[in-house]
Amino acid sequence: MRKNKKYQVSFLPSGKSIKVSPGYNLRQAILDCGLTIDSSCGGVGTCGRCRVKVLKGSAESKKTKFISPEEEAEGYVLSCLAEIKSDLEVEVPEQKESRAKIIGGKFRPEEYAGVSSSELSEVEVEPWIIKENLTVEKPSLSYGTSDLYRLKKSIAGKTGIKGPEIPITIIRKLPDDLRDRDWDITVIMDRENGVLIDLHSGHLDRNIYGIALDIGTTSLVMYLVDLLTGEVMGTQSGYNPQIKYGEDIINRIVYSNKRGGLARLKGVMVDTLNKMIVKLVSGSSINARDVVSVMIAGNPTMMHLFYGVPPRYIRQEPYVTVANRFSDSTTREVGIKHLSNAHVYCLPGIASYLGGDITSGVLASGMYREKELALFIDLGTNGELVVGNSEWMMGCSCSAGPAFEGGGVKCGIRAADGAIEKVSIDQGSYKCNIDVIGQDRPRGICGSGLIDVIGEMYLKGVIDRKGKFNQDIGNKHLECVEKDCRYILVPAGESATGENIYISEVDIDNLIRAKAAVYAGIRTLLEEVDLHTHDLEKVYIAGGLGKHLNIRNAVIIGMLPDIDLKKYHFLGNTSVTGAYLSLMSGNKYNESVKISEHITYIELSVNMKFMDRYVAGLFLPYTDMKDFPTVEEYLYR
Repeated sequence: MRKNKKYQVSFLPSGKSIKVSPGYNLRQAILDCGLTIDSSCGGVGTCGRCRVKVLKGSAESKKTKFISPEEEAEGYVLSCLAEIKSDLEVEVPEQKESRAKIIGGKFRPEEYAGVSSSELSEVEVEPWIIKENLTVEKPSLSYGTSDLYRLKKSIAGKTGIKGPEIPITIIRKLPDDLRDRDWDITVIMDRENGVLIDLHSGHLDRNIYGIALDIGTTSLVMYLVDLLTGEVMGTQSGYNPQIKYGEDIINRIVYSNKRGGLARLKGVMVDTLNKMIVKLVSGSSINARDVVSVMIAGNPTMMHLFYGVPPRYIRQEPYVTVANRFSDSTTREVGIKHLSNAHVYCLPGIASYLGGDITSGVLASGMYREKELALFIDLGTNGELVVGNSEWMMGCSCSAGPAFEGGGVKCGIRAADGAIEKVSIDQGSYKCNIDVIGQDRPRGICGSGLIDVIGEMYLKGVIDRKGKFNQDIGNKHLECVEKDCRYILVPAGESATGENIYISEVDIDNLIRAKAAVYAGIRTLLEEVDLHTHDLEKVYIAGGLGKHLNIRNAVIIGMLPDIDLKKYHFLGNTSVTGAYLSLMSGNKYNESVKISEHITYIELSVNMKFMDRYVAGLFLPYTDMKDFPTVEEYLYR
C-alpha cells in the first residue's frame, strides 16, 4: 500500500491539481499540470527563477542562495530543488502573456514576421511543387491496364516525370477518385523527387500553398506562401514552448534524456505548431487541403526534437548528430494535424551545432556566391558563425548561451512587450534613459538593452574593464549591500513589477562571458585560415537580437570586431527567409544542399586557440586594446 501512496498537489491561482508519488519534484509537477514556470537553467537550481510559495503542506528543499532565511520561513522554495513530502497547496506566480517581438525575414523593414511585396518581385519563383490538371485514359476490354499504370502514364505525359512514386494512401482512394469526375483529376507533384503529394477528383482552379517554418530555440516563425506566385498570404510567430524545460539546447538535451522527456519536448512543440497552423490557414481563408508542403529550418537539436529523434549524443564527445538531414516525410508522420496530405522537408544541417537554420541563413545572405570575404553571424542562444566566400566557407558554434536573450540575468527577459530594448546613460547624473517594447511600463531588459547598458556603463565610467562597479564616482543609482552592488536602471515605482529593474556584477559577468565567446569564435575562425578581422569586407547579422542591436555598443563591449560600421548588414530572420526561398525554388533548395556540404565545421570545445581568445575576451573590450582602436578613442575623448 505504501508504494501506491499519492499526494494531492493543488496550485493557486489556477485551481489546477495533480496527484504524484512521494518525493516527486515540485517543478515537474507544475509542468505536468500544464502550468508554466520560469526556469532558464532547465531545473538545476542555478537561475533562481522557479520560485513558488508553499501555503500548506511539506516540501523538502535543498538550500540555495536564491532563497533568504526570511523567505524560507514564509514558505518560499525553488520548485526545481523541492521534493513533495505531503499534500500541498502551492502558489505559482502567474506568467504574463506577452506579445513576442519576433523578427521576420530580411525582406521586411518592419518589426514582425512578414515579407514586403516590393522585394518579393526580386525573388526567384521557380515552383518545384506543382499542380497539373489531367484526364486519365479510360480502361476498356482492349486496354485493360491498371488504374495506377494509366495514372503514371498520364503524369509522365503531362509533366515529364517518369515513374512517379504514388503513396499507398493515395492508391487506396484511387479507383473512386478517378471515376468520380469521369477520369478528370488534379495532381499535386513534387517535381524534384518525382512524388505524388495529393490527387483531387476533377479539375481544380484553386492555387496551392506551402509553409516556410523556422524552429528556433526561443521562437517559432511561419509563413503561408502561394507556391505559384510567391506571395506571402499570412504569418504567425510565437515562443517555442520548450523554453519551460530549459532555455538553451544543452538543458533541453538533458531533459530529453529523462523518462518521457523526449516525448514531452516533441509534444509541446508540435501542439503549438498545430495551433499556429490553424490560425494561419483560417486567417487566410484558404482550404487546409491546399497546403501541400512544409519547409523547415532549425538547429540540429531542435530538428531532432521535432522529429522525435534522441539528441543525446550531440552533447557527448565526439559530438555527433543522428542525422544532419532528415528524410522527407508527411505531416501525419511528424504529428502535424489539419494538413492531411502535406509533405515535410527540411534544410540540411552541417554538424552537431551548426544546423539547417545556418544553411538557410547563408543561402539568404548570398555570401556563398560572392567573392568578398564575409562573416555571417546568427546572434541567438547558440551564436553560430560562418566565414568565407564563393570559394570556401568555415563555420562554428560558440555557445554564447541564453544571456543575450535574457537568460542568466536576474532582470533579463525575452524581447516582448515591457522589455527594455535600448539604453543610454546621462554622464552627469548616471541616470538611465530607456526605450521599451510596446511603450509599456518596463518589466525587465532584453538582449539589445543589455548590450547597450554594458557598453554605456563602460564608456561612462560606471564599470571598469573587469565589469566591476566604480563605487567612488558619486553614482546615486548604485546600491551596495556589503559586496552585492546593483545599478538601478528603473526604480520600483516606475516598473510594471513594482520592483527595481537592475543589473548586478553577477549579471555583467554572465554577459561578458557570452560576448567573449562570440568574439573568440570570430577570431578563431579567421585565424584557422591566417586572416584577421580587418580582412572582413562584409558582416551579415541575423537573428532577433540583431535588428535592434546597437553595433557601436556591441563593438565597445568587445563582442563584434572593431571595423568600419558600414560593413555591417542586418538581415533579420534568415532562417525563415532561406526556408521560404527553398520552398519557392528547386534550384535554391538544391543550392542549400551544396552549401551544407561546402562548409567546413570547426569544433571549438577542443580548440585551444578558442580557449585562449575566450580568456582574453573576459575584459572590456578585450585584453589587448590594439584590437579595438576606435573604442580606445571613445574612452579618451
